[in-house]
Amino acid sequence: MAENHAHSSTTSQDHLSIGIVIVNYNVKYFLRQCIESIYRSSFSKEYKVVVVDNNSADDSLDMLRSQFPEVSVIANKENVGFGRANNQAFDIIEADYILILNPDTLVQEDTLQICYDYLESNPEYGAVGVKLLDGAGNYLPESKRGFPTPLNALFKLTSLSKIFSKSSFFNSYYLGHKDSEQTQQMEVLSGAFTFIRKGLLDSIGGFDEDYFMYGEDIEMSYQIKEQGMHIAYLPTTSIVHFKGESTSKSSIQYIKNFYGAMGIYASKRNKGKSGVWGLILRCGILLSALAGILKSIGRYFLRPLIDSAILIGGATLISRIWATIYFDNPHYYEASDTILSISVAAVILILTYAFFGQYDKRHNLKHLMYGFIFGAFAVLSVYGLFPLEWRFSRFVLLSLVLLSPLIFYITRLAYNLFSEGSFSFDTFSAKRIAIVGENDSCRQIQQILNSHLDSHQVIGFVNNEGLGSLDEITQVVASRKISELIFCSKDVEGSKIMNVMSSLGNKVTYKIAADDNKSLLGSDSKDETGAWYTMDIGFKIDQVFHRRAKRFVDLLLSIMVLFFFPIVLLFSKRRSLIWSNFISVLIGKKTWIGYNSSERLLPIIREGVFSPLVSDTYYARNYSVWLEVETIIKRFFGQ
Repeated sequence: MAENHAHSSTTSQDHLSIGIVIVNYNVKYFLRQCIESIYRSSFSKEYKVVVVDNNSADDSLDMLRSQFPEVSVIANKENVGFGRANNQAFDIIEADYILILNPDTLVQEDTLQICYDYLESNPEYGAVGVKLLDGAGNYLPESKRGFPTPLNALFKLTSLSKIFSKSSFFNSYYLGHKDSEQTQQMEVLSGAFTFIRKGLLDSIGGFDEDYFMYGEDIEMSYQIKEQGMHIAYLPTTSIVHFKGESTSKSSIQYIKNFYGAMGIYASKRNKGKSGVWGLILRCGILLSALAGILKSIGRYFLRPLIDSAILIGGATLISRIWATIYFDNPHYYEASDTILSISVAAVILILTYAFFGQYDKRHNLKHLMYGFIFGAFAVLSVYGLFPLEWRFSRFVLLSLVLLSPLIFYITRLAYNLFSEGSFSFDTFSAKRIAIVGENDSCRQIQQILNSHLDSHQVIGFVNNEGLGSLDEITQVVASRKISELIFCSKDVEGSKIMNVMSSLGNKVTYKIAADDNKSLLGSDSKDETGAWYTMDIGFKIDQVFHRRAKRFVDLLLSIMVLFFFPIVLLFSKRRSLIWSNFISVLIGKKTWIGYNSSERLLPIIREGVFSPLVSDTYYARNYSVWLEVETIIKRFFGQ
């Protein structure tokens, strides 16, 4: 650990220069790297880290006990919310200043010192915030904000604030007219990073616990203003905010929490405009829910609909050409039954290819061919069940099936080019990765990547012995066509990492390795939750395709149990257990094969009726449909 690690070992009863409070909920790996970044600080005085855990289920507490025993921990038995959890820590800390910090952040080495020095030199200021960067190195507008009003909330809601991002009228919510590179006064702090005088914090009573999640930072900022103190925005240092929390911003829960918080703020601070606020909030809830629905439709249904249109259009064109050649009549197949038959065949192909991963982020040619084989079998089987008037042409149908893998291949290439900027069938395999750090660290990181990605994707190491030095990284990225940089935080200073992220921006994506080089985390944009890889996580059962396949096997076997129970009755010694659980498996409450233990480091799956024949870890790492079916057969009729 860094030399300043010793500063953090002060007990909570001693008077400190800074007390650092982190509220954690199920983001163990982000929390770990957040604390490591604090310990790399160059701050010259005493500080203490206090983590309040809101009943996490991801072994966060075990990680803290084993790796950071000097950190004070408050372990709640329930999720008490952000504000109340912070207040619990405020009550036990004696310090000059408090830093309220999100667990999915990384601070620079100079961040604590710069904030401390500024408030020491400017007694009229009660708190400061800093520049926030997302996981792709982009500036986050919530770094500096104004107080919400009905008008600027409406502009934010309708995205006019984004269209006129530099306007003081349309974007007063994010103070868009003020230079983000200038030190200045602002109105609202970010809950991700708030550096505040402890005396001021005590005088306002900490966070208002009427807010469960969101809005607490706005309320606190308002109370700071009522105390006659100012808030400063300091762009002279920056932090990375990965936004790793699990709450989706299009989810009903997020909408409820966010707009509920705005409603509380409006009732407290804009009583005279409560009617206007109510209208704005109701519009906000409605439009956000609608946007979430449209986003989900676009994400899950737009591509299949486009592919369906291409398949139907292609089959229609083939039918006209074939009708012209064979019957000398291009309109021979123009009947509603023909279009219906083609549409049914297209839907079957879409569903089959989708099952084998056509619309997943990770996909490969092997699964494309599985889609073709099973899709052809399904279409030709269903064709035999068509009414006679639907059976228009086996040639057209066969042509559609044979062309389908080519069509799906081309449409996926086009989509990846449009959305990811990569003309590649599998965007994961198209990554060109450079690891930044010393050779030993880089090799450790490469080991992690090899369990998740293809080995050829690591182009090389950025150091004096490799592709080039850190000072030459812009040239390395350009000449080697690097698409992702992974920084070894053990070897590269946080300030240098953030400088690279700021200068390159979204030309590449970024991940940052923990000090022990055993885990990586990052996020490609401010709109995506953080992603992480670890040495412990290389589980096939956690991949989307295998989860879908496992559910399909559960459904198929449950239906088979229902129809072939006499066979089970005659040949299975576990018939009562099978019969009593098949409905639970059918409706998704259980799975036929689940873990034998409650090891929480494994990917979460449903409770199992039977356990694997191998260890849970082996089962999760090497999951396949064949392993699943073999295990079920042996559990049903054998071992």
